[in-house]
Amino acid sequence: MRAVVTGAGGFIGGHLVRALAATGVDVVGVPHRDFFGGNVAEVMAGADVVFHLAGPYRGSASALRAAHVDGTEAVFTATPSGTRFVYVSSTSVFGWDQTWPADEHSPVAPASAYGAAKLAAEDLVRGRHGVVVVRPTIVYGPGDEHGMLPRTVRLLRRGVRVMPGDGTNRVHLLHVDDCIAALLRVGLGPMPPSPVYVLCGPAPCRLRDAVAWVAEGAGVRPPAWGRVPAGAARRAASMLERVWRGGEAPLSVHSVEVATRDRAYSAARAADELGWTPEVDPEAGLRAYGESLRAGGGAVGFDWRGYFTDPDEGLGTVYERFGLDHILDEACARVGATSVLHAPAFGMMGIPGLDAALVARRGLRVGIADTDAERLAAVVDLWERLGLPVEPHLLPEDPAAWPATLGSTYDLVFSFAALWWFADPWRVVEAQARWAERALVTSVPNKNVFMRLRAALWHRRLFDELNEDALDTARLEAMAPDLGMRVVERGLFDLPPFPDTSVPIGKVLRAFRGKESADPEGAWAWSILPYLDGEADDLPARIDRVGAFERHFPRVLAPAWAHHRYVVMERGTSSQSR
Repeated sequence: MRAVVTGAGGFIGGHLVRALAATGVDVVGVPHRDFFGGNVAEVMAGADVVFHLAGPYRGSASALRAAHVDGTEAVFTATPSGTRFVYVSSTSVFGWDQTWPADEHSPVAPASAYGAAKLAAEDLVRGRHGVVVVRPTIVYGPGDEHGMLPRTVRLLRRGVRVMPGDGTNRVHLLHVDDCIAALLRVGLGPMPPSPVYVLCGPAPCRLRDAVAWVAEGAGVRPPAWGRVPAGAARRAASMLERVWRGGEAPLSVHSVEVATRDRAYSAARAADELGWTPEVDPEAGLRAYGESLRAGGGAVGFDWRGYFTDPDEGLGTVYERFGLDHILDEACARVGATSVLHAPAFGMMGIPGLDAALVARRGLRVGIADTDAERLAAVVDLWERLGLPVEPHLLPEDPAAWPATLGSTYDLVFSFAALWWFADPWRVVEAQARWAERALVTSVPNKNVFMRLRAALWHRRLFDELNEDALDTARLEAMAPDLGMRVVERGLFDLPPFPDTSVPIGKVLRAFRGKESADPEGAWAWSILPYLDGEADDLPARIDRVGAFERHFPRVLAPAWAHHRYVVMERGTSSQSR
């Protein structure tokens, strides 16, 4: 049997792909970028079942409609006749004003742009031959990094202590294992007799209980309830949305509704007709999920999404990219590397996954590896838009499991400012060395007064998450013999005529002026993208003029000013340096 899964890089999609593969099904994932191209039809050819999950939860009404409605139409049109088509919708189509518990006979009245887009997509396919629509409620479990529960835990870790409402409203959650079990029955079993099925957990629970169970597992203190009435929070959110510029407001009316409104559902039809009943008890499942968040579950790295809507990275980040590329170019020439792996493909601020783009432009084979499926998919989309070939690798969250999961090696492996995001950075280095046939290049931020200012003033919360032990290059170099490598070079770089603020000045100025997006012509808007797109050929020359300061900077003062250190190791056993 051959199955196609759209949204395979997402939370539910990733679990579904693994479950299908475990049953012996030949499974193929289709990324969002292929919805509107010819490639999707080629992938669909020969499919016995298509699971269509792809599409975002957040965004403007027009963007959500384009993703869910137009995307569903593109995928369904490309699906061969006679293929079973499982459309994964959402209980968001029911809205808030219902006689609970809602089931397949309840009226649909979506109260959000997401719910409206899902319902419109349902209308496109529901009732057609071979189509089954499933409506899961909020799904949680290992790998859920961006949903309601992990967002709540992040707020609690950042010191937010009060939630809107009194927390007595009921929420009905569904563990991802139960969700996948239902999808397998719908897609792989006999053709279901009904066109629509609601999927929900064993029972609803009070929101305050659900949050308390997750918080206990995650090792954070639960919030206080009852101090901010739901009505007051709703009015405050409405006012904030009216004046907020530049993306989703930090508090929205929809988020208040999610936190304060009742909902409960019935999965009786799925039990009667599919023989499916959810098995994961909410309290046990939520405590276990909280423990996975405590153990390091969730995306590693900074909040990168804003750079895909406003690509202004700041002059400092663009300058760093060219400085790092100079080191990589010399290292590749030294060992004769024809392939390079960026792993992990994040670390520095700015658009993630682009530090090897200049290497790819020189014709070398390039791979990127990441633990975050969403981030990896976004980076691959960007590389394809730039016309650059890249080999993506999705890694498990635990670096101890990395060496056995990559599946290929590269001449040179590098990372830039990534180690300090990990509790055990040395496991990361061990994995990198396993993948590196000839050389390993590691760059870390340099501890200086400017980094201390960042940590004390405007990046306090960020630095609470970082492991500064990873900046110990002496320990890194001491690992070389055990890694089967030798240190051949060490140094400092990134000494521009400005301190290391990691703040795109253009974004600050635009926020102050109330502008929503980057001005590509603005003097303070800096990004590597126009150059990679072939629209800013003068960028290297502009960066080179800034670099004149670094070339003439007194080397004796460099340790106090440089923003980064780097170490180059070659495959070998004896240690030497220059």
